[in-house]
Amino acid sequence: MSTLLKRALDQAAVWHRAQRRKYPNVDVPYISHLAGVAIVLARHGFDEEVVAAGALHDSIEDQGVTFDELLQRFGERVATLVRHVTEQDRSLPWEERKRLYLEAFPMKPWDAQAITLADKIDNFQSIIVCSQEHGDPWPMFKRGRETQVARFEELRGMSRALPPHPLIDEYNAVLDELLSVR
Repeated sequence: MSTLLKRALDQAAVWHRAQRRKYPNVDVPYISHLAGVAIVLARHGFDEEVVAAGALHDSIEDQGVTFDELLQRFGERVATLVRHVTEQDRSLPWEERKRLYLEAFPMKPWDAQAITLADKIDNFQSIIVCSQEHGDPWPMFKRGRETQVARFEELRGMSRALPPHPLIDEYNAVLDELLSVR
């Protein structure tokens, strides 16, 4: 592991220390998700800056970390990638934020698209594991299963326009597995 990635994981753990995953009946620290995203990206051969940005991808959106702070700590590329995967206006209603995020997805650079896909892959895997070991997580999502799945399917459709990549294949396979879990 590079020192950049170690610093990113350590800082992500600090910034997200009070945040928890949406698991019923068990307390899972949020760093589990951030490490999962980094692992997916690393497994697919992305460079250390992309993997570090994956570990930090929710820091602006969820913890109020500034772009400038990311820039100073982790450099321009990492900070820019995190900004690419951050919802831009948290004051908007959830549906509008998600619509705008998906609308912008095709125009983002591949490395940012990869972070988005890795983020969803880890979320899907968390839902699957949670369903198998801890109980149904869907009631913990304010918009419920159907609304969430519709968004995942929309992203699947958009990913079909991208050049083939094993990360996209994994997204599709894990989404199919998620859809089979009830």
